Amino acid sequence: MTQRVAIITGAGQGIGRAVAHNLAAQGVHPVLVGRTKAKLDQVAAELPMATVAAADVTDAAQVAACIKTVQDTFGCADILVNSAGEAFLADLEHTTDADWDRVLAINLKGAFLMARGLLPLLRKSENASIINIASKVALHGYGEVTAYSAAKAGLVGFTRSLAKELREEEIRVVALCPGPVDTPMRWAATPDFDRKVVISAETVAQYVSYVVNLPRGTTMSELLVESMHYD
Repeated sequence: MTQRVAIITGAGQGIGRAVAHNLAAQGVHPVLVGRTKAKLDQVAAELPMATVAAADVTDAAQVAACIKTVQDTFGCADILVNSAGEAFLADLEHTTDADWDRVLAINLKGAFLMARGLLPLLRKSENASIINIASKVALHGYGEVTAYSAAKAGLVGFTRSLAKELREEEIRVVALCPGPVDTPMRWAATPDFDRKVVISAETVAQYVSYVVNLPRGTTMSELLVESMHYD
């Protein structure tokens, strides 16, 4: 069996970084994608093997260059984990047009661009997976996160539709919907959040690992992953 290749966005920190560590420990070759090359280089230095492909996933030209790197280096792809995201805390009246566009771009458009671009390479895999990291807010409404909720709900809808579109090709597409996670993004958005109700990024990575290791031709619906102490 040839070595699997996983493209992971948002790989410089948080869930993306944890996924890279988890999959690399299984012998998967991670391709680290993110805006900040220095962070990606740091993660790559922590791993036994990795390829850095710095890119802003909201920029179609940069995504195309990233995918060309994967094509030229590996010729195929087995796993795409869309983990790039940005939380945004504001009520509707204090959400600007620019805020709305930015949050939807990073949380939704980026996943669209990456999945569309990598699909020809994923078709070459013996057991391909697309994992979209959504959020509990996509399934349950919370105040003051309207833009973020809309983006993540859109990501879940995108995932459901793409899963049906690709099921005849046996490419699984699954959304993971974590509750609060211990990541830099969490504490930047809500520094006073109750630490007792967060889960680790490594826990989310374990669920990613479970999904991508399902037998070919099998899949599952979106997963809600959260602390038992979170309401």
